[in-house]
Amino acid sequence: MKNIKLKLIALFTLSIGYTSCSNDDENTENNAPTISIQSPELNQTYIGYWGGAWPDGDKIIVKALGTDEDKVTSMNLTVKNADGTVVLDKTINNTTNNDKALTISESFEPTDAGNYNVIFSATDINGNIETSKPRFFLVK
Repeated sequence: MKNIKLKLIALFTLSIGYTSCSNDDENTENNAPTISIQSPELNQTYIGYWGGAWPDGDKIIVKALGTDEDKVTSMNLTVKNADGTVVLDKTINNTTNNDKALTISESFEPTDAGNYNVIFSATDINGNIETSKPRFFLVK
């Protein structure tokens, strides 16, 4: 009888140890979000503001869609000029319970002609971050 009790205690102890060692991260995906740049188009050219009697320059719209298997928690866009100076920086956070997609969009009118680039990044609920390659555009 004593031997059976010891076996039952050992079996019980092993079963508790086995269940507590389960991997809670099995359902956590490790893929970073994907980013689809919608604007500007690759190497797009815009007309800038010339001042005086000239018409207004083009409004530049920078826009991208971030998607993820679980949830996109935030997106950021950063526009830099040819000197590397940040001329626009914006971050939005997802305030819904479980959106698998998030769009960031902003328009601006650059004051200087030249080359610019925009970089987008998306972060998912698991902390995975995807950063786009720079999308270049020209303001004449």
